[in-house]
Parts: sequence; structure tokens; C-alpha cells
Amino acid sequence: MEFVPGYALTTSAFLGRFLPPLAEGITTRYIERYSQPGDLVLEPFGQSPQVAFEALRLGRRLVVAGYNPISRLALSLTLHPPSEAELRSALTRLADASKDGGRLENYLKGLYRTWCAACGAEASADEVEWVEGQAAFRTYTCPKCHHLAQHEPVSEADLAWVNRFSAHSLDYHYLLDRVAPAADPARAHAEEALAIYPPRTQAAVAAMLTRFDTLAADREVRRRLAALIVAALEATCVLTQERPRTLTALPRHYIEKNFWLALEQATGLLGGAPAAEASVSLADLLSGRTGIHVATEAARELAPRLPAGGCALVIAALPRPAQAFWTLSALWSAWLWGRASAAALHGMLMRRRYDWDWHAHALGRVFAHVRPALNPAGRFVGLMAEAEPGFVAAALAAGEAAGYSVSGAALRADTAEAQLMWTTGDSASAESRTAPPPASDAVEAARRAAEDVLQTRSEPVRWPTLHFAAWQALARRHLLPAGDDPVTAMQRRLDPAFRDASRFRRLEAEAKDELSTGLWFLPEGAAPAEQPLADRVEETVRRQLLSGEPAGTHAVMSAVCAAFPGLQTPDQSLVRACLQSYAREVSADLWQLRPEDAGATRALEVDAILAQLRMLAVRHAFDVVDTNPQAWREGGETTYLFAVTTSAALGTHWLGPRLRARRRFLVLPGGRAELAAFKLRRDPRLKAAMSKDDWIILKFRQVRQMAANTQLTRATLEPAFYADPLDEGPTQLALGA
Repeated sequence: MEFVPGYALTTSAFLGRFLPPLAEGITTRYIERYSQPGDLVLEPFGQSPQVAFEALRLGRRLVVAGYNPISRLALSLTLHPPSEAELRSALTRLADASKDGGRLENYLKGLYRTWCAACGAEASADEVEWVEGQAAFRTYTCPKCHHLAQHEPVSEADLAWVNRFSAHSLDYHYLLDRVAPAADPARAHAEEALAIYPPRTQAAVAAMLTRFDTLAADREVRRRLAALIVAALEATCVLTQERPRTLTALPRHYIEKNFWLALEQATGLLGGAPAAEASVSLADLLSGRTGIHVATEAARELAPRLPAGGCALVIAALPRPAQAFWTLSALWSAWLWGRASAAALHGMLMRRRYDWDWHAHALGRVFAHVRPALNPAGRFVGLMAEAEPGFVAAALAAGEAAGYSVSGAALRADTAEAQLMWTTGDSASAESRTAPPPASDAVEAARRAAEDVLQTRSEPVRWPTLHFAAWQALARRHLLPAGDDPVTAMQRRLDPAFRDASRFRRLEAEAKDELSTGLWFLPEGAAPAEQPLADRVEETVRRQLLSGEPAGTHAVMSAVCAAFPGLQTPDQSLVRACLQSYAREVSADLWQLRPEDAGATRALEVDAILAQLRMLAVRHAFDVVDTNPQAWREGGETTYLFAVTTSAALGTHWLGPRLRARRRFLVLPGGRAELAAFKLRRDPRLKAAMSKDDWIILKFRQVRQMAANTQLTRATLEPAFYADPLDEGPTQLALGA
């Protein structure tokens, strides 16, 4: 199975730091490949608006299990986005609501009042920075003198004002009561969630909600307002991670943001081009009408309402454990639409166990519920962003427990993206097993799969790749365990196998007891079956450019992934490094082969470099064996050996049989230098070859300069080889080091 690369998202997505960061275009490829227009497609998690958007655009009948009201809101904004003008109009309705004898907008701005250091006029702070639990710095623009203050110390008046907002005010209790009444067992957990909002923000949210409740607006206006409010609630909560997994109380150092300003900024974030409403009832969808039905129930309630075997494809961005998002979804849903609307999420407030075993069971239950709806010839495609090893293990264990068979698996390690495919055909579910497989079978299968990926790639890999190879092999052979802790149990079995130094070698591992550190390779003396993957990828990229016509980044990435499928999928960064070495970017993400890298041009250049090297050898009284590699000999021994190449295929030369010489030079174009340095950074074996002075990189321009320099002597010849190092760092050793 080849990895399907996507396009980077071009806009800041609504709830982008919580929802799966799935690249554009991946869903499209899978839907086109495994379904036809008019087919019924099921998305059982409802966590990625991108999946639904692409399915609907391709004319499929799509049904989504969307029991999280916040996720449904995100999906509706993607499929039926309001314009910026419509959002501003809705916000004006809210701004004009009455509060304390004035407009709500003025009240909310007034909560963040500050006083201009230049003219003394009252302003509204954009944000306030808190240090060690105290307001310390402010950012604002004075409406009177237009003084722009950035990171300006707060005044005594600011401190007096902000200290009026207490941690457990009436607003605090009002917000708590909307989520969990005093007697509710979830109240303590709601208190923990509310603690991510500073007291002044709590006051702003409470004031806004009381007016939102009373607005006699139509359904569409309320949808637009809900979107703005959720965006502002996300922007003004204090989270300590870019993509938070859990919620923590306010840290000692944080930024407090103006809630009204966050509402205004959301109008630009959420505004989009108008699109026709595509929602249809489930009955209409099942009768053949194209569109989307977003169910308000979970997959376990939705799946029985679908025809048995009626779905050509089940596809989803698999969700990973996200206590922060589910807790905030419960909070925000109850605030906006009442406790009844958030009833399905209420249990999430109390849940604290989100480990990989729990997640495997949670995913497995959904997989099992939707299995009867999947056509026997259909596919279940799981798209995984942030595919760390535990997540991969949980997903594979879930598929196994639900009776699926893995039919394809691919991982791009540097972007942490995995793509898994299951079928229902040759299933061996946990229920159908007469006895669990022997632990020794699983250990040996995992070990062999890990060795195979190292042999096939012929270069060291990081732990996620080795782990992925082992676990997908276990899933393919139905060797994953059932039980309460399928992930932990298998990890415990495999741990000693990966610590076996006779089977695996660790390179640059900071902590040998941590499997996730360093690089993994075959033991000393083991001979890989292929050239290093990096060298093969370089050649594939070069061939993609040889026509001379501009090639898009995505097209080249797709071709490389097709050439190196599954566990061979190369890093995105490697493909980009190859593109930058051979091509110039003629426009955004469009590459064209550099004229000097045309095949005929480089062939002539190699001949010229070999001739110049021969001239240098004769000038300095060396005997020359004029081949490639070219040997300079003296007294019957090879002093210098020059391998002239137009590529940066270091492994081909450096990791093969050792050629006898006092100094060995790989002579390559200057345009390959950065790519060579990139390969040295990613493969310790290459660095070791260079550090032992086995090989030195020499650029074409150095040879030309040396050939033109008639002042060179035997004494200055060798230092001249080092005059143009590979890069500015200590990659290329100095003479005698």
C-alpha cells in the first residue's frame, strides 16, 4: 500500500489545535480509489470536517456519526460556511444586546479597561501578561492619542481594576451550574475545566451567555454566533501546549486575552465562500439522494439504522485520546445549548483514563459497531495524523478485536502520518479464536518484521518506523492479544526482543533504556540487501525532473511514495532536500530541473573533472590509473582515490567494499553539497565513515580551482583539498583531525 501524501492546509482551521490535522487531498484519493459516485460512505467518528468535505465534493452519499455538538458545529462551518459579512452582522446583534444600561460590546470591552500611559485616556487592553500570578504587562491602542503600547508595564490603576475579579465569583458559579449542578458528581471535574479561564474571562463569558440565551434570532444567526463564541472560547482559554491533551490550572505565567476582541477576530477566521446546504435526512440519503446526513448519535446507535453491507467505504481521521477537547466540548456545549444538549458528553467530564489500552477498546467498539454496515468487498480506511507508536498500536489492536484484517499500512515517519486499511474478508476476530496464539510466535513475527524493514530500507530508522513494522506484521498475522490491556501486554512481550543486541544495533541513543531514543539498525556485520533508501529516493526524484518540464511538489511526492510503498515510505524532508538539490522553484511548489543537471551536461562535466584531476596528478608526479574511481599512485601504492559522481549517493560509495588508499575523495557538484550534508546528519554510519577519514567530499569547483592554480606544490596540495568544506559546521574534518 502506497502512502498518499496530501496538501498542507491553506487556512487556519476552526478548532485547529484540537481536531486531527489531516492534510487536504488524502481523503479524495482513497474515496476515488475505493468507491464510486453515488456510493454510500460512512464516517463513524465525526472528528475531521476535511473528510466529510472531500467526500461530499466527490458526489458520494455521506453519513457521519456526530454526537459531539462542537464537532458538528465544526463540520457545518466547513460544509456551509457563513461569509465574513454574515458573521459580522450576527456579532452586531450580540453587541447590541443590553447590559447594565448599555451595549454588551461596551460592557465586555470595559472589563479589560486600562489607562493610556501617554494621555491618561481609558482604553481596552488587547491582552495582559501575567507573571508569577500577577498582572505585569499590557498591550493596547489608545482610542484618543493612538499610542500603541506593546508589552508595557501595568499601572497601579490597572492592578486595582484587575484585582476586582475574584477566583470564585458569582460568574464562576453561574458557569459551573450551567454544566453540572451542585449535587452532580461531575461538578468537581467541571471546576477543574473552568480553571483554564482567568476570572475576568469568566465574567466576560457569563455576561455574553446571558445575552445569547435571550436573543430572538433565527437558527442560522444562532449558528453563526455559536461559531464565533466557540472560537473565542478556544482563543481565550489558557492552555500550556500547542496541541493540548489534558487541561491544567492557570500557570504562573500566561497571557490573558480580551474576549470581545477574540469574538471580532473570529469573524475573519471563520468567514468563507458561500456553499449550498447539502444536508439531507437519513431516509432521503438511503433512498439514493446525494448529500450528507450528520447524525446526532454515536456510531453504536447510527450503524443499526444503515443497510447491512450498504457502505462501499468506511473512512475516518481516527481520533486520538484528547481529554482536553472532550472536556471542553462538554463545557462549551452545556454553556451554549444547555445541559441536555451535552448529555452525551457528560461522562467525559469525569473520565480520567485515556491510556492506549482504553483507547484501543474505545476505537474497537466503534469498529465493531460499523462492521455490519460495510460491504464485504469494501474497505475501512483509517487516516492517522500524529501517529505516534501508542496510537498506531491502539488502532491496530482495535481492528483486530473487531474482526478486521489489515490489507494495507503505510507510515511517513517525519510527519507522523499513518494510513491503515482493513477489510472484513479474512477475519480472525478475538471471539472466533479457539486459543490465543503463543507469545513466542508474536515475538518472532515482530522481530522478523523489524529486521525486514531495516534490510529493505538499508539505513537506520527511528523507533516509530521499527514499531510500525512490528505491529502491522502482528496485525496481518492476527497475533495481537485480546483482553483488557492489548497494547501494554504486547509491548511487555516485545520489549526484551528489541533489546537483543545480537539482532538490533542502537546508534546515537541518549538513553539505552528508552526504546524511543536514537536510531536502530542491523547488528555489525549484517549486509543490507539494497542501496540506502536515501540514495534510491534521490535517483527517483532526479528521474521525475529529467523531462525538464516543471513538476509540482505533490506530484513528485506521490511518485516517490508509489515507488517506495508501505514501510519504505521516505521522509517528506528527504524528498524536499532532493528537490532543492536538483531543481529550482519556478513558482510556489513548482520545480524545474536546473540546466546544469541535465544528463548530457553532467556527463560532459564528469569527463572534464576526471581530465583535470589527471592533469593535477601528472603535474605533481603521481602515476594515474585513469578510470572512475581514479587512482593516484606512488611507489606501487594508491595515495589518493577519486570517485567522481553527479549525485549525493554517499552510501553507494562509502558503505560498500573498502577501496585501498591513503585518502579517498568523493567528488561531486557543489549543488549536491547540501543534500550530502543532509544525508550525513540522518545516517550515523556515513558520519562515521567521514570521521575515520575514510572519505572526504570534494566539490567540482575545488578541482577546477586547483587545476588552474599553478602555484600548488606537493606541500600545499593536500590542504587545498580541504579549502571548501561541505558546510559551515564541523561535518568535514580538518586535515589531521
